[in-house]
Amino acid sequence: MRLILVVCALLAGCATPPPPKPAATPGAREMLASLTIGKSTKSEVRAALGEGTVVSFDSGYEVWVYREQKQQNPPGPTADELVLLFEPSGILSKTRVR
Repeated sequence: MRLILVVCALLAGCATPPPPKPAATPGAREMLASLTIGKSTKSEVRAALGEGTVVSFDSGYEVWVYREQKQQNPPGPTADELVLLFEPSGILSKTRVR
């Protein structure tokens, strides 16, 4: 009987609580709500959304892409994509969610 109690105590000591759930990341549409076409600058967007994938053009325009990976039912990844176009002046010109 004493052995059973010792084994139970040891097993209870090994039990750990489940890991915390990761914080919900905003989707592309939520990120878009924080931006203003014709007003938001590159530095403001970088501060709000972090680094995205940047494509620069010789004309001075830049496209920034942000992707959010999601799981769908049935299982399989899907991605929301926020695409931002910046003018050569650094001001947000157009947005698109795909």
